[in-house]
Amino acid sequence: MKYPEIDESKLQEVMNIIDKAAQLMEEKDYEGDADAKKELDALEKQLCEITGKKKLCITEYNAYWSYTSLETVPRHALHQPPVKTGMTDGQLTELIRRICELDFDVPQNALEATNDYFLEVLEIETGLDNVSDYIYWPDAVGLDMDAGLDEITAKILADKK
Repeated sequence: MKYPEIDESKLQEVMNIIDKAAQLMEEKDYEGDADAKKELDALEKQLCEITGKKKLCITEYNAYWSYTSLETVPRHALHQPPVKTGMTDGQLTELIRRICELDFDVPQNALEATNDYFLEVLEIETGLDNVSDYIYWPDAVGLDMDAGLDEITAKILADKK
């Protein structure tokens, strides 16, 4: 299973841009203030250039601290989007196990972003846009809230498109 690679040399710069944008959105009315909007647009453009992504919405990082850390957010931005490779059921089973057990050989500060990346891979490979529900809220997909790994895996494989 290939881990998402990022250019670590860009990490600090991306952190600075995201943090500056988040502070700007917190302190100013970026939707009503033309100067704030212009500054935010410039930060978004910088972020797109650094990450190599054409479509990044800087406002997605508003109040990032309420759901993650500044160490995780830039890793998300630097990951290239996963593409469908046609994983076998065996490969999907292994991926589900790794996601559920957070079994990735990456530094602790990269664990959350890596797990999120592989959730995206699982979503693309299965065609299930709510695949995280199967893992974190199994009762939302008809399983018992305390469903085990085998039950979750069987349900994902049965429901994949």
